[in-house]
Amino acid sequence: MEITAAVKPSGNKLEIDVVNLWPNRLIGDARGPAAKRLTKTNVTKFSRGKRKPLESGLLGPVTLRAAN
Repeated sequence: MEITAAVKPSGNKLEIDVVNLWPNRLIGDARGPAAKRLTKTNVTKFSRGKRKPLESGLLGPVTLRAAN
């Protein structure tokens, strides 16, 4: 993502919010007791059986470099 117009010569602070995938929330909820689940849905595709969470987040290296 090009951010040159948003940064100053010094004193910048960069924050990156990383969120999980919706299927992973459903898989995680299905593993716990019903009373502690955070989601309510009629989608059962991700809550049946012993599904593993999908790979998510920052996948791979993150590099900051000066523009040429």
